[in-house]
Amino acid sequence: MTAFAPDMSARQLLKVANDHHTGVLALTDGERCDLIELLKEKARDELEFGEEVLFEKVRLVRRVTGAVSIFFEKDEPPKAPKAKAKAEVKEEAKEEA
Repeated sequence: MTAFAPDMSARQLLKVANDHHTGVLALTDGERCDLIELLKEKARDELEFGEEVLFEKVRLVRRVTGAVSIFFEKDEPPKAPKAKAKAEVKEEAKEEA
């Protein structure tokens, strides 16, 4: 049995997508594709041009052109400073000494 249905609102579907993205809910690849297609359809029906809906780590956007995008927030570790930034820090340390 799937965790979503065509009669659900875009906000409810976003919650299901967020639950899958965060690992709370397991969906098969087919169910995941169906969910994304249903979310895009609901966005075209329910959202105005330029409007977006955010639910925790998932964002649904209907662009002013009418295109619909779904974004899933990544959990990334902090990035190491770039080489240029490291060189600037070293130069500042030399100037202070």
